[in-house]
Amino acid sequence: MHWADVIAEKLLRSGKKHVISSGITPSGPIHLGSMREILTADAIVKAVNDKGGDAKLIYIADNADPLRKVYPFLDSKIYNKYVGMPLAEIPSPDGNGSYDRYFLKPFFQSLETVGVFPEVVENYNSYKEGNFAECTKLFVDNKEETREILEKISGRQLPKKWFPWTFLDNDGTLTDGEVLNVEWPNVTFLNKDGERVTNDMSKGEGKLPWRLDWPAKWKILNVTFEAFGKDHATKGGSYDTGKELSEKILDSKTPLDMVYEWIHLKGKGAMHSSTGLVISAEDMLTMAPPEVIRWIVMKPQPNRHIDFDPGLGLINMVDRYDKTEQDYHEGILDDNEKRAFELSQVSKISKEKPNLLPYKHLVTLAQSKTNLNEIIEALERSGEVKDIDENKLENRIKCIKQWIKNYAPESVVFEIQKEKPNIEFDDLQNKCIKLLIEKMKEVEWSPEGIHNSFYELQEQNNIPAKNFFKIMYNVLLNKERGPRLGFFLATMNKEFIIERLESY
Repeated sequence: MHWADVIAEKLLRSGKKHVISSGITPSGPIHLGSMREILTADAIVKAVNDKGGDAKLIYIADNADPLRKVYPFLDSKIYNKYVGMPLAEIPSPDGNGSYDRYFLKPFFQSLETVGVFPEVVENYNSYKEGNFAECTKLFVDNKEETREILEKISGRQLPKKWFPWTFLDNDGTLTDGEVLNVEWPNVTFLNKDGERVTNDMSKGEGKLPWRLDWPAKWKILNVTFEAFGKDHATKGGSYDTGKELSEKILDSKTPLDMVYEWIHLKGKGAMHSSTGLVISAEDMLTMAPPEVIRWIVMKPQPNRHIDFDPGLGLINMVDRYDKTEQDYHEGILDDNEKRAFELSQVSKISKEKPNLLPYKHLVTLAQSKTNLNEIIEALERSGEVKDIDENKLENRIKCIKQWIKNYAPESVVFEIQKEKPNIEFDDLQNKCIKLLIEKMKEVEWSPEGIHNSFYELQEQNNIPAKNFFKIMYNVLLNKERGPRLGFFLATMNKEFIIERLESY
């Protein structure tokens, strides 16, 4: 059984209605790794609803959190003064609107593209509207018991004057301080400059520390399930303290949980917005179909990390997804693979098996043809695919062009030379050119026919096939290597190939 269905069945044992939660602190570009959490949550919403339940997805933007430092992608001259301030109150890097919205807007657009439509909860507004007041009062009224739970489970000692609130200072920053007086909903503290500052905790003047904020959100939003990264799942971590605080202080049930692993950039490590080691969700969706992004998450178990290679690995991944789609329509997937494919869909599954061109072939076409009509003509000439979905083809060509621009390794990038390259060939190479001219005139103009012809030349003349391949790349691309030659040549005009060879 697929992991989403396993969780769905557990949830439905406790009732029909469920709130599935996901969220992030929008401190930087929201990357593909962050997409794993919300896609995991979305899969469970779908699984619960498929089984007759009533689940909804909420997405919490933790925009009441402070800017913790000036990240590498920020201008320190501008942002030094905003460190410590809530993200919702900081100006956007482009000067339009707020910092949090700058990063949230493109991410929410990406969610729509992958078929995820959550109810968005902005934590900053929740504090200002008084939604945290009840939970905050419980923590304040039970300050010592709250402290004991945190110290016992986390294994760390809190300061003697610890208080369950992060204060809002006069300069707009979130800070610690010495409590002078508490009279709900107000707390007065001594700031770093020795000034007395009063916060109204019921109106979000400040916020709960993270380990208290998280279980408070569970209670406020009636969350019944949440997936989270392994950093929160360590022994004595924020989930462990949150669970105890929920039950002992907030008198609330702890959501069912699932721990997921990171998505790693191959050879570089886990993605993190703070380090700039990211591929943003929106960038990823310009290079691959949305169903493929979902499939990356749906296929493996959540507790297995995903190695993501934005280079050739991306091309191979799309081709594997396409093979899965073909196998789905042929009925040869096992139940787990079938369910992963179904949960990867953004729209209804086609009743007919699609005719798809391998993504790696599109890499060739996107560089050798100037527009969609030329590509379609080339496909008709090659006989590679018939009755192809032109809309899907056009979208994929756009994706491939973005991939070539941003992540394609140099080995696959090429340009057909309009003028013949100025190359001096030796006697053996000139002999090969003459043999190629004759072979190209008689060969069946299809990918397989052309490919086989190079090995026929090898057998007939005792000259390695690689010599003939190299010459073709030389005269057409001015390179030593290039795309798969059979398909590449089959999409081109036969007379052009022969004329280029004859020009030598």
